[in-house]
Amino acid sequence: MPIHSRALQRLVFLATLAIALVACGPSYRTEYSYMPPADSAGKQCLNQCLSMRAMCRNQAENRAANARADCERNAMINYTACMATAKSDIERSKCSSSSYCNQEADTGQCEEEYRLCYENCGGTVSSYQVCEYGC
Repeated sequence: MPIHSRALQRLVFLATLAIALVACGPSYRTEYSYMPPADSAGKQCLNQCLSMRAMCRNQAENRAANARADCERNAMINYTACMATAKSDIERSKCSSSSYCNQEADTGQCEEEYRLCYENCGGTVSSYQVCEYGC
């Protein structure tokens, strides 16, 4: 039976090593370049795209701010309940008043819609990969 256990340990080690090596590979992000349309109607259309993107970003920021406020409110409620039900100083010391409430605005959909609008106005959007690290 010990032979089987060693083989299993070796298999787990090799699987972990393989995952670690894959995770250490290069990381890329997508960048975009924009070529505006030549005609004035297309350029006016782009102004509408910019307005729509600004509105979308503002809504995403508002959603994130509301989520942060909800998180902080819930953290305070949990802390208050913990302190109220704790029966000793040791239990009270385990109550935490801090929480990580850092909800970032997700504007990815806004950018995707902007690129589509840009192209619908006659502009050209090109994408390219930029290596961030591990290159």
